[in-house]
Amino acid sequence: MKQIPVIFSLAISAFAMSCGTTEEKPPMEAVPVETNTTTDTSEVYDKARNVFYSMPSPLELTNLIKNAGGSYRKDLLNDPNKAGIYHSTQKQALALGLYGADLSYAGVHHQQNDAMKFLAAAKRIGDQLGIQDAFRAELIERANNNMVERDSMLAIMTEMYWHTNSQLKEESRDQIALLVMAGGWAEGIYLGTQFLDEKSLDSKIAQRVAEQVYTSNQLREMFDYYESDPMIQEARPMFQPVFDLFASLELTETDATISKNKKSGVHTIGGLNTISFNPAEMLKLKQLALDLRNEILKP
Repeated sequence: MKQIPVIFSLAISAFAMSCGTTEEKPPMEAVPVETNTTTDTSEVYDKARNVFYSMPSPLELTNLIKNAGGSYRKDLLNDPNKAGIYHSTQKQALALGLYGADLSYAGVHHQQNDAMKFLAAAKRIGDQLGIQDAFRAELIERANNNMVERDSMLAIMTEMYWHTNSQLKEESRDQIALLVMAGGWAEGIYLGTQFLDEKSLDSKIAQRVAEQVYTSNQLREMFDYYESDPMIQEARPMFQPVFDLFASLELTETDATISKNKKSGVHTIGGLNTISFNPAEMLKLKQLALDLRNEILKP
C-alpha cells in the first residue's frame, strides 16, 4: 500500500493557502498539494459555483504530468480533424474539454504546431456551443504569432480557458461549464494513467494521479447538485466508475497543529493528509480512465 502525505497549512494573518514539506521516508514521499481547509457556510448553490474556481485547469493538470516525468506522445491524443462529429450539446461540451486538455498537453511539451491544430478543433466546437469570447480573432491571432514562444502560448491557453468558463457562467450555462471541465479532467486522468504500468506504480505520475481524488470528489458533488438536469445525469454513468475508484482510496488526516514564526509572529495551522493506494487500484484506474475517454469520444 502506497501512501502519499499531503501537507496543507493556513497562514492566519494572510488567510491564504501555502504548502509545506515533510522528511521523505521510503516508500513514502511528501507531495505538496493545495487543499481547501476553510469551511464553506454559504448556500448550496453558491458552493456549487465556487467549486469551479478550486479545480485544476487542463493546463495545470497536464503540466503536473509533465513535471512528474510524462513525455509527449502524440498517439495518445484525439484526432483534431474529428471535432465536427459531435452534435449534441453534451458531447460537444465534453469534447471541448477533451481538446482543451490535448491543447494544454501539446503546449507544455513545446509542440506548438500540434497545439494550434487542437486550438482550431476547440474553436470549431466552441463556435457550435456559442462560446465566442474564448476564441475571438484577437486571441487566435496572438496564439498564431506566438506559436514558438512557449510561455506566451501557455498564457494564451490559460486566458482562453477562463474566458470559456466566464462566458458560460455569465449566461447561466453552468451545466455546460461543468461538462467542459469534466471532459478536460477525464482527458488529464487518461493521459496520466497511460504512463503507468506494473513497473511504474511507485512513480511520481502515479502520485499525481492519486492526488486527483480531491477533484474527483468535487466533480461528484457537482454532478449531485445537478441531479435534476437530464444532460448532466445522462453523462454521469460515464464518470461514476472513476468517481467510485477514487472514493475507494483511503484518505486519512492527522490532528491539526499550530506553529508560530518567531521572527514574523505569524501563526500557521497545519495538518497532514495521506492518500493510500495499491498497484491494483492504479491499474484498474488506468482501464476505467480509458473506458471513460472512449465513451466521451463516441459521437
